[in-house]
Amino acid sequence: MPNPEIVNGVLKIKPYSITELSSLYTVCIRTFKRWLVPFNEEIGAKCGRYFTIAQVRTILKCIGLPSEVTLND
Repeated sequence: MPNPEIVNGVLKIKPYSITELSSLYTVCIRTFKRWLVPFNEEIGAKCGRYFTIAQVRTILKCIGLPSEVTLND
């Protein structure tokens, strides 16, 4: 499974797939998709396989960061 770019507890903001984001939160894809449902309008549709950088920021803002990760903008 692909792993998001986390170095020393800092997450690099870049386009991520649903699989990469769900692995970041250590939940299955189905659970992660369920978490996103209340924010679908705010997040918008994916562009192909990946969420854009702006969408990733919105997702992180809406559902919060995992406790061991900080952002690197």
